[in-house]
Formats: sequence, C-alpha cells, structure tokens
Amino acid sequence: MTSPKMFSFWALLAIVAVAAFFTYQVMSIFLVPMFLAAILVVIFRPLHDWMLQKLKGRNALAAGATTLVILLIVLVPMIGIFSMAIKETIDLVRSDDQPKVEVRLDRLRNRLGLTIPNPPLYHQIVEEIDNLIETPPTGRSADAATALITQLRDDLNNYREDLGEATIQEIEAGGDAELENHDQLIADARAGKIEQIAVDLEQDPQLGTMSADAFSRWRTMSEAIDIANAQLGEILDAVKNEQLTPGDLIFASRMEDVRAALRRQTVAYLGGQPMATLRLYANPGDREASRFQAVAIDRLETYVLPVTGAGTKFVGGLVLGIGILILSLYYFFYDGPALISAAMRLSPLDDEYERQLIEEFSRVSRAVVLATLLSAVAQGILAGIGFWFCGLESVFLLMFLTMTLAMVPFAGAASVWVPVSIWLIVAEEKMAAGIGLAIYGVAVISLVDNIIKPFVLHGQSKLHPLLALLSVLGGVSALGPIGILVGPMLVAFMQVLLNMLRGELVKMGEAESLKDTNLRKSS
Repeated sequence: MTSPKMFSFWALLAIVAVAAFFTYQVMSIFLVPMFLAAILVVIFRPLHDWMLQKLKGRNALAAGATTLVILLIVLVPMIGIFSMAIKETIDLVRSDDQPKVEVRLDRLRNRLGLTIPNPPLYHQIVEEIDNLIETPPTGRSADAATALITQLRDDLNNYREDLGEATIQEIEAGGDAELENHDQLIADARAGKIEQIAVDLEQDPQLGTMSADAFSRWRTMSEAIDIANAQLGEILDAVKNEQLTPGDLIFASRMEDVRAALRRQTVAYLGGQPMATLRLYANPGDREASRFQAVAIDRLETYVLPVTGAGTKFVGGLVLGIGILILSLYYFFYDGPALISAAMRLSPLDDEYERQLIEEFSRVSRAVVLATLLSAVAQGILAGIGFWFCGLESVFLLMFLTMTLAMVPFAGAASVWVPVSIWLIVAEEKMAAGIGLAIYGVAVISLVDNIIKPFVLHGQSKLHPLLALLSVLGGVSALGPIGILVGPMLVAFMQVLLNMLRGELVKMGEAESLKDTNLRKSS
C-alpha cells in the first residue's frame, strides 16, 4: 500500500502541475518580451557593469541608465523602422492611384512582350461564354439566351477588328517603320478583308518573315472567329426554333465546342501554351484583377498588420509588450543575480547543470542572436541607403524586409535586393540604377554578413547551416516572427540537454560497472 507520505507527495506534485498550467496561461503573453529582455541583458551586461562602476555601485541608478541607453540605441530605432514599414505597407495596399499602376503595368508588359489585343474585351468574351455554359437548366429563358448569344457574336466581331489592327501594328513594328498604306490596311483589317491585306502586304518591300508570321496567326484567328460566329448562329436559330433549351446538356455541349475551338486558336495566336499562359496572367480581366487585389489586401492585413477592427488590439498588445520588456530589462539588471539564485533553489536540477544551462544561454545569446541581429540590422540599413539612392518608394518597407530575411539562412538580404534590381531594370527602365544596386548588393550588403558574424563569434561553435535553416523555419511556423531567434536557441539548448543526459547515462553506467566489480570482489 501507498504510504501517507508518498500519497501526500503525489498529491502535491499534481497540485503543482495544475498551478503551473494556470500560471503559464496567465504569464504566457509576457514570455516573449521577458525572453527578449533576458537576451538584451546578456548582450549588454558589459555596459551595465561599466555603468555600475562609473556610478560607484549605485545599482538602481546603473540599471535605469543601462535600460535608457538600450531604449535609445536599440528599441526606439527599431520601433521607428517597423512603424514606417507598416505605414508604407498600408499606403501601398490601400493606394488608389490606379492610373499610375496601370501605366507601369502596361510599360512592363510591353517590355516583356506580354501584351494581348484589348484585354478587357477578350476577358468579357470568355466570361460571356462561361456564363452561357455554366448557368443551371432552369436559370435562363430563351429570350435571355438569345440576347446573350447576340451580344457574344457582336463582341467577337469587334475583337476581330482589334486583332486586325494589332496585327498591322505588329507588322509595322517588325519593319521598324509605318507602312505607306497604313490607313487603308487598318480599314481593311477592321473590315476583315484578309485577302486584300495579303495582296497589299506582298507588294510592300519592308516586310519580312516576322510580318508574314504575324499575318498568318491573325488569319487563323480571324477564321476561327468566323467559324465560332457560324456555330453561334446555328445555336441561336435552334434556340429560337425551340430545338435547343438554354442551360441543358446539349446546349452546354454545343457552347463548350465553341469555347474549346476559340481557346485552341487563341493559344496558337499568342505563341503557344507557355507564352499564352504568361500573357493571359499578365493581362487579367476586371474580375481577376479585383480578386488578386482582394487576396493581396487580405494577406497583408492578416500577416503584416491588422489594420481593420483588430488594429487597436494589435497596437495595445505591442504597447503592453514594450512596457513589459522595459520593466523586465530594469529588474533583470537591478536584481538579476538574486532572481537567478531563487530560480536555482526552486529548480530540481543539479546546480552544476543549472550553471551549465545559464552559461549556454549566455553563449548562445551572444554567438547566435547577437551575431544574427547585428548582421541583419547592418544589411538592412545599408540596403535602405541603396534603395533610397535608387529613388525607390517604400524604402522603410524594403529595409524591414531585408532585415527580416537576412536572419533566414540561405535566403539572406539577396532575396530582397536581387528582385528589386531586376524590377529597376525591367519595370522602371532604370538600367544604371538596377545594375548599380546589384553591384552594391554583392560588394557591400551581402559582404557585411561575412564580416560581422566571424567578428562576433570569434570561432565559437555554431549550428550547422541546414540545422539552422530548419530551426528558423520551424520556429517561425510554431511561434511566429520571434521564432527566427527562439528556434536556433531551442535547438542549441536541446544539444546541451542531450549532452547532459549522455553524461548522466555514462555516470550511471560507470556506477553500475563499479557496483558489479565490487560484488565480484566481495564474492
């Protein structure tokens, strides 16, 4: 039977477990700022010791002065950069400068060769066909279907005119000059006079194989539109004569044939499946553009800043966290040794292990966190200077992204300045700025990482690059942004704990071996 003493022990252990659970629930929101405060204390301990010496042992005053210095050189600049990045993000997402955005997109599409003739009309035709196919059997009358089919035929004829005009412009671009009979060719193209255009083009000495290819593709597309119009005419007559019921399977099948034929010819006209896919994605219709914008706003509002109803909660939590961080900093500096001694007395671990864990926390904080943060901040500031000189907007947002990604192994600051350099060259047509930023990124921004980390680490052991990457990704997934710092530290502590466990097992094995040896000697 269990003795009363053992029963009391297990009951006490259960009560402690329950109390620990609820204590964690109460204190969980303060753990991250306290953890950050502990890291800052370890990093700035030499500064506090210097302050304590200069202030002749007045501990409270030295703790306050050290906390104030940390606020001025670390927290205030970082909060300022973060706030400006959030503001620029909100301005970027909520920007209503639609004409400016459209001009930039048109310029980018033209430079990359991703334009298509009259994208709004093309997408309108696609939506009209989809609506005729996907409407339920009871959802459309014959009159409504007749009106939609008639509108679709008109739109196809209009789009053929746009294709003809675009073809003439493409032919002229291939010849690097305006054709002598430009106006007549445009008129014939709009009227669908393909054979007449063919005769006129053959007589023009400026044309080459590119022009012939453009004309051939337009002729094929124009013929496909003629066939689609003929099919739609047959469907329209069948609907009027009540031989087809709008919305039933046969009607949908006939419309599906029209859509499939037009889709095949559109792919051929746009240069094959890969290029057609790129061009269609680069020229979204109003519905697709609205959907993309809504998704972008939703993601940014969710992951960058809850700027809607949760904004007050976010700001309140941020202010509370900063307040806890400042208070923790002060009391850790003021009464740190006493707090550590109290924790060691309450801990069931051996004092040797406790001291080893504290030493490991200090080592990892300096070796991993300090090196990572210093390198990221330096790369972010240098990148921000480069972005500013290149005349980019949202400099603080790009700077913040550079600092954040610089802490991720294998990604680094290059995952920001490389796309920005490409954007400057391709979208902004700033060749000198783009190439200059790329050279600056290689020679200055990314090189800083190889200077600061070895200088801070001083040959100390660090995590294997693959393990560091996995610890960062896993930490972010489990804990959010703070996981970039916590993940590697947890992995490092796990290594220490496994070494402790290995040491205990070795000691137990040695003790068991010694016991067996003594038993054999005694026998």
